[in-house]
Amino acid sequence: MKKLLGVMLAVFLCSNVFAQGIEFEHGTFAEALAKAKKENKMVFMDCYTTWCGPCKMLAKNIFPQKEVGDYFNAHFVNVKMDMEKGEGIELQKKYGVKAYPTLLFMDANGKVVHTKVGGADAAGLIEEAKIAGDPSRQIGALEKKYAEGNRDPKFVAQYVKALYAAYKKEEMLPVGKDFIANCPKEKLVNVDAFTVIGYSEALEFGSEAYKYIIANKDKFIAAEGIGQQNYDAVIGAVVNKYVSGVATTGTMDELKAAIETAKKDFTTPQQKMAEDNWYSTYYLAHKEYDTWFDKQISAAKETLKTDKRMGSGMLINTTYRIAMDPAFANSGLYSKAISAVEEYLKEDSEMVAAYYCLASLYKKSNKKEKALENINAFISKNEEQGGKTDQRVLSLKEEIEKM
Repeated sequence: MKKLLGVMLAVFLCSNVFAQGIEFEHGTFAEALAKAKKENKMVFMDCYTTWCGPCKMLAKNIFPQKEVGDYFNAHFVNVKMDMEKGEGIELQKKYGVKAYPTLLFMDANGKVVHTKVGGADAAGLIEEAKIAGDPSRQIGALEKKYAEGNRDPKFVAQYVKALYAAYKKEEMLPVGKDFIANCPKEKLVNVDAFTVIGYSEALEFGSEAYKYIIANKDKFIAAEGIGQQNYDAVIGAVVNKYVSGVATTGTMDELKAAIETAKKDFTTPQQKMAEDNWYSTYYLAHKEYDTWFDKQISAAKETLKTDKRMGSGMLINTTYRIAMDPAFANSGLYSKAISAVEEYLKEDSEMVAAYYCLASLYKKSNKKEKALENINAFISKNEEQGGKTDQRVLSLKEEIEKM
């Protein structure tokens, strides 16, 4: 009897464990739609890739939570689709998925009624699901209201946030421009108006609205819901857009002048980093690749002295970019990038990402044996540290072996 009770208790506990969180279907997408029709539910599809960090965060920390599962299992037929494998490849094309994770909420016919791009906490994810289930809050309904002429600041703020969540950045800009052009300047001192400005990224450096916001900085910071942090974020983004534009198309003298002009209105605690990024943009835009590379590596080495994690990240990001960006194909930087990574590995041979970076660089340099040596080193060291060998790694190894 005790043994039987023990088995029953184990079964009970296991059933409770597996009942936690979102229950994802394991069949085809068509089968999920059919089940949704039968059960009169909507469909929730998690569009992910094996290499996407935020996707893994959702899968590990958010989807398994009981409150998330309780809501989603009651209202949706849930499916997970790897956008780079099997049926997911065609679904990625069909629904135009461009960023990960993309969370699609659909009716039982497969029509998308709401989209969320990027991660979320449990409460945020449930709120997105509630929006998807409320026809008055779905993006289609908001688009209709906007087209019909609704320009109330609170509504427009809701609309641009929905466009932002759906990754419809091109559609946000004209909404923001129209709002700024037609909103009296004094009424911009309002959290809803400022939300439209911030999300749409439509505010232009030097415009009348911009000048008004700069001249009335204290009023905006004091306004309920705005504050110093939001003010800095919005104005900082405007300044960055302006100076980056000059860096891309202007001369070095014009860039220096733009930086000095912008500093009269706004500076950030990370001002040096911001200016370094603008100069980096200039060197890349003007194809001064050697100068760009030398300054990036120099900055990485300087950062390594005080922050090993950030410094190593800067170095690997720079060198890996050379391997992956077609703009560097004829720049002659492959050998310099390889030397930089190998020099770093002499100090830290356990930096796993460095081996993947080297494999990519050697592959671009048509050095098969060295590329193979480093991809194998990456796989071995990554597994030693508890990592998994995903499809992206296997694909790179396969490409190297075919050289």
